[in-house]
Amino acid sequence: MKNYERIQHKVEILNEIELVEVIDFIDFLHYKKMHKQKRLEAFKALQNANVAEKYGDALTWQKETRQDNVLTR
Repeated sequence: MKNYERIQHKVEILNEIELVEVIDFIDFLHYKKMHKQKRLEAFKALQNANVAEKYGDALTWQKETRQDNVLTR
């Protein structure tokens, strides 16, 4: 509860415009947390579907695809 008390004390001295900014930031943190969880779930689903085995090794593909071009003058 110590952090909640610190937040409450600091919020009490803010004006209305600053409070709106605090609310926006809290909303951003919630959005970020929610989407992080969704990304983790999507990666887990891909992992469980063995997508890597179906399409091959990504590192090998990248090395084959990204061949350096000879620079000429």
